Amino acid sequence: MPESLIDDLPLRKQALTIINYDLFCQMYTRKLKQTLLLLISIGVLIATPVDAFHVHHDMRIVLDPDSNRLRGVDTLTIRPAPANESILHINRHATAVRIEANDQPVPFEFKNTALRVRASNGPPKEALELTVFYSVRFDDPVPVMPVNADNPGYGVSGTISPVGTLLLDGAGWYPHIDADRTTYRLQVEAPAGTIAVTAGKSLGHQSDGDKTVSTWEINYPVRGLSLSAARYLVKERTIGRLTVATYLFPESADLSDPYLEATARYIRLYEDLFGPYPFEKFAVVENFFPTGFGFPSYTLLGSRVLRLPFIIDTSLGHEIAHCWWGNGVYVDVNGGNWSEGLTTYVAEYLYKERKSPEAAREYRQQILRNYATLVNPGNDFPISQFQSRSSPVTKTIGYDKCAMVFHMLRRRLGEKIFWGSLRDIYRDNLFQRVSWRQLRQSFERRAGIDLKEFFDQWIARDGAPRLVLADVAAGRKNGEWRVKGELVQGPPYFETEAEVALVSAEEVVRRMVSLASTEATTAFEIESLQPPASLVVDPDVNFFRKLDPSEIPSSVNTLKGADSVLVVLADGMEKVFRPLADIMVMSLGLDNYHVVPENQVTPDALGANNLLLVGYGATAAKLLDAVAHERHIAISGEKFVLSNGTYDNPSDAFFGVFDHPLSRGRVAALFLPLSSRYAEVVARKITHYGKYSYLSFSGGRNRAKGVWTIEKSPLIHQFGSDD
Repeated sequence: MPESLIDDLPLRKQALTIINYDLFCQMYTRKLKQTLLLLISIGVLIATPVDAFHVHHDMRIVLDPDSNRLRGVDTLTIRPAPANESILHINRHATAVRIEANDQPVPFEFKNTALRVRASNGPPKEALELTVFYSVRFDDPVPVMPVNADNPGYGVSGTISPVGTLLLDGAGWYPHIDADRTTYRLQVEAPAGTIAVTAGKSLGHQSDGDKTVSTWEINYPVRGLSLSAARYLVKERTIGRLTVATYLFPESADLSDPYLEATARYIRLYEDLFGPYPFEKFAVVENFFPTGFGFPSYTLLGSRVLRLPFIIDTSLGHEIAHCWWGNGVYVDVNGGNWSEGLTTYVAEYLYKERKSPEAAREYRQQILRNYATLVNPGNDFPISQFQSRSSPVTKTIGYDKCAMVFHMLRRRLGEKIFWGSLRDIYRDNLFQRVSWRQLRQSFERRAGIDLKEFFDQWIARDGAPRLVLADVAAGRKNGEWRVKGELVQGPPYFETEAEVALVSAEEVVRRMVSLASTEATTAFEIESLQPPASLVVDPDVNFFRKLDPSEIPSSVNTLKGADSVLVVLADGMEKVFRPLADIMVMSLGLDNYHVVPENQVTPDALGANNLLLVGYGATAAKLLDAVAHERHIAISGEKFVLSNGTYDNPSDAFFGVFDHPLSRGRVAALFLPLSSRYAEVVARKITHYGKYSYLSFSGGRNRAKGVWTIEKSPLIHQFGSDD
């Protein structure tokens, strides 16, 4: 259908229900209140208000990688024509800017990022057409070997180079104007063999002499357009009306089929859960530095990221789920970003749940451990204030804690209402901004209950409940055992439910205990026909709480969350180990640290600090031999022994985080590369294994990893002969 006809339709503002891929919807005019139109579009149908502000971009972009420069011509059709002035935004370093209307120059003012264009005098017009000519240089430095991945884009918003191009929607690479609906037609000219990728539908990539032209059409409203370009090999498959594709470098061609197959599998999964996929395509696009972006209808993954063995099973599905949540249903960020937590829950967590109950429980347990080790009263904040990930703390709150809140909501409402509500939200709000309040109201409508207190407590408030099991007593009367006890909250109090399980040799009796936000102590009683063996609170880890230190195994995350760290370099190896120490403190995100040679450290300093020991010297031997032995690990300067074998090759390396033997509540970590071979590679990788207590590497590759066993908890009571 011609763009002009679509723009002229006097439709009421609402998103249309998508029915399979044969899409239709009946819309009513504001004046006549009668059926007006049947619209069919591949993948998406959008209705817009009668008085909506529409902008259509017809862009022609030329990329010059050798000069890091872009030359652009963008013809914007604005409906209705602004009465006074149009304000466009473009990169503040844009040069050679000129604006024309009907082939005639138009006066404008360019200040900071704003292009102010005065409307011509005369009667109101149906549309205003402006053509903007401009040139911009983009040369943000690209990380070659980044050591910290807390910021997914490493601060790069725009770069054009012979290796590749990345222009994010906030880089100002084209004139932007806020509108109710924005559509695009984009032609990108680049050196021969360089293919450009963006959102929407590909109209082909044509090579002619020394140039290749990629053409894209985006007929659904997007909040901003990003662009990638490189010398890609393109491989496509058709699934119904949908195209799945890979845009990979030649050396990554072997990854194409696995990614295409996994993409099709994830799309089928989420269509069953939420409704039809909202775009014409999904593409896996390779980036020339290690990113993990999700855009409308494609994901941009760095070369090294693509080859990580777990990406297809986790991160790929996460980015595809964003096509429903975040890139399909938009986030009203004024009330906080809910999409990362929801996407984490329906991706990484759901995959564990489908694998096994044990895997799902372990995932929930790790969420609590992440929160306990990385978040403290000084850096905590409500989920409603989360915007995007920029640190381990923001990820823990915006992704992990938020996912756990959705889990608690699902348990409270039940399967039918929870998943049905998500289908409602998707159907009713496609390509519209949605806030936490609107999410709550949608769950309330289907459930028929008021959820304001639940959302206020878990979304608008920081912190988490702290629980202790107290005054447990068991007695027998008339052949039946009765166990009494109390759940004691530390302030501030939360209203929640905790399951209490009474375990005997032959049965497990479970009871739900409701905790009030006004009471510190809640009493409970459980009956059993069998003698009690243990009493466990929340055995399946189904509600969010702050773990007691005794429940938290020392881990990489514990070190990352430490308030200060003393880094000790083994004697005689300072010149070798100092660069490794610098890499590790950066990759682990340690802000408060001090590096000292082993021969300068004092016993008082060893006992008063969290420690990172680099190399196996006398200090490591003195402090860690006993605790390592307790963990069934043997360490020396020439080798280390784990349950899976002996490591004595020069390319082997060990990293472990132990409870500090001299200081309760602190940790002592050891990084032991058996030589300098691959030591730097390993030092960069450790931060990515946050939940693990120990790691071993051979040739730079992880060979073993594990978490120390925890046997004590203030929420577990073991019955003995005295009970």
